Amino acid sequence: MQLLISSPWWFIGLCLLAGALYTFVLYQSKWNNLWYKLCAIFRFLLVSFLCFFLLSPLLVQKVSMVQKPIVIMAMDNSQSILSNKDSAFYRTEFLKTWQRAKSILGSDYDVQYLRYGSQLNPTDSIYFNEKRSNIGQVFDYINNTYAKQNIGAVVLATDGIYNKGNNPLYKTFDNHSALYAIGMGDTTIKKDIIVKEVNVNAIAYLGNEFPIDINLAAYACNNNSSQLNVTIDGKPLTSKTIAFNQANFFQHLSLSATADQAGTKHIVITMSTIDGEVSKINNRKDVFIEVIDGREKILLTYNGPHPDIGALKEAIKANTNYEVVSEPVAEVKLSDISKYSVIIMHQLPSRANNASYIINTARTAKIPIWCIVGNQSAIDLLPTVSGVAKIYNNQGRMNESQAQYNTNFNTFVLETKTQETLAELPPLDVPYGSYAASDNAEVLAYQKIGAVGTKLPLWAMVNQNGEKTALLFGEGFWKWRMADYYNNENHLATNELVSKTIQYLAVKDDKRKFRVYPSKNVYEEDESVRFIAELYNSSYELVNQVDVKIELSNREGKTFRYTFSPFNKSYQLDIGAMPAGIYQYKATADGLPDKVSGQILITPLQTELLNTTADFGTLRQMANKNNGQFYKATELETALQNIKKNTAITSVSYTEKKTDELINLKWVFFFLLLLLTAEWFIRKYEGGY
Repeated sequence: MQLLISSPWWFIGLCLLAGALYTFVLYQSKWNNLWYKLCAIFRFLLVSFLCFFLLSPLLVQKVSMVQKPIVIMAMDNSQSILSNKDSAFYRTEFLKTWQRAKSILGSDYDVQYLRYGSQLNPTDSIYFNEKRSNIGQVFDYINNTYAKQNIGAVVLATDGIYNKGNNPLYKTFDNHSALYAIGMGDTTIKKDIIVKEVNVNAIAYLGNEFPIDINLAAYACNNNSSQLNVTIDGKPLTSKTIAFNQANFFQHLSLSATADQAGTKHIVITMSTIDGEVSKINNRKDVFIEVIDGREKILLTYNGPHPDIGALKEAIKANTNYEVVSEPVAEVKLSDISKYSVIIMHQLPSRANNASYIINTARTAKIPIWCIVGNQSAIDLLPTVSGVAKIYNNQGRMNESQAQYNTNFNTFVLETKTQETLAELPPLDVPYGSYAASDNAEVLAYQKIGAVGTKLPLWAMVNQNGEKTALLFGEGFWKWRMADYYNNENHLATNELVSKTIQYLAVKDDKRKFRVYPSKNVYEEDESVRFIAELYNSSYELVNQVDVKIELSNREGKTFRYTFSPFNKSYQLDIGAMPAGIYQYKATADGLPDKVSGQILITPLQTELLNTTADFGTLRQMANKNNGQFYKATELETALQNIKKNTAITSVSYTEKKTDELINLKWVFFFLLLLLTAEWFIRKYEGGY
């Protein structure tokens, strides 16, 4: 135990001196009385202690702590667990044993439950209803949440089937915890017909033919046959008999259909069932294709070769609504400019080429421009693109700047994952100086220089006098695209940034006072459906004082009604996950005759039912790699008993220094109270009060 004060130790003498002076002034005339001498001592101690507490004394003591071993019970909550003959066992007896783990292990262990599937939740409630299984997230969650804690064992109950995230064989526990893998499900190959995969383009163009590639599989169905039927919007496309000539059957079929009408097409592929088939839900697959009647042409012109050019082209081509033409500025023909919906100018205007003929022609034809600024840009010529693009006091200098998403940006909606990814991307090379766009643009992302967030725009949108301009004040987009793939194993975030910027530029000005739109048009079955609504007054200012409602209806005639919540100056609605299908929506605002309608698609997930054969081999490898053992589901209680027998799984004792202010100790309060009470009682008894 150690006592510390914030002042020099000789200050304690001043505290004692203050106590002595106070006592002398109060009791000098009564010093001959023995009881008053005792009062004087009490008063001296009281005042000295109170003065001492003004020095903020700290008491440092070593405290011994004992942490029980944590046993984490992680259960696979996906649909495939119940798609076998032992489903009743897993719902009843197995779950009862699972939830008795605390009583089986006893009070010497800290038992904590996790449930995982598509998402992970710290709970012991199990429903076996999730449509994806991500085993790898269990390792990530435990490594992040329980870092440096005493993890004794992880009990992982699963069938070993994963269809989301990384291969769990490449995952390990950072603290070398023992993994007790509990094998659920059935490893025997069961009689099953599966529409394994259907590949179609997300978009087809009106009048064109589009391919439909179908992969069929069948297990233990030899000497049987099934009828394949393909329909589009309920109309038959083809029907044929598929004969299964071997136990493990696979066949690939290629079909084609004509996009004869604009809109969303619902394609259904079904295989008829046979006697003894274990699962029938995977005999059907639903896919959707959007038929549109044209593509936007995008011109990407540049001052000189740069890795950004290739990265931008790939991001643009990810959206099949867009056709990109890439040309050096010297090769752009004036007569071709009017063909394009958007012109992207990379590091133009430059010293070598002011690109004035492109800028002037585009502005005359009211073609929007996206200007990307970099080291080759002529900063003083940027106002020829837009007055808002002006940068003051540049002097040829550049900074490195990361992106900081502007939460008040409402020109369009970015996915939450894109917003999060934006903050993790590497810095771009941006021009130094003061920006006119700081006050006259809708800023999507601000510059973050080092650890300091600024109000300097990095990515901004401008709409002045009907002229639309996008501004990216930085080069190095290729680094963003690489980092996006490294962090997320896809390019969805950078694709969305480019696609929605072009979409904003290409869309003609909407003068409607009431607008409603989904965050995207196609969702998967386990995604949250989100809508944004905007209401404008006569001055085209955003307002949100009235109720906005929306009604969704599916093709079966079922209707869902919701009310938007005000958000900033607009409205938002998060419906959550919805069943698969095509939904028509109609939105209204109280007191306004305007109505907004449209449709969204919810694509079904059948991932969990494509493969229902348990993979115990993977579980054994995971257990061996993580210092553990493999058990069958019927051996769960044995596994828990073996955890108790494992001498390596034990409590950990450690000491730590605990610092507390001395005045916080309860005995100090009661001691001072005792001094005051004793002094008061004696003075009262002696007639001093």
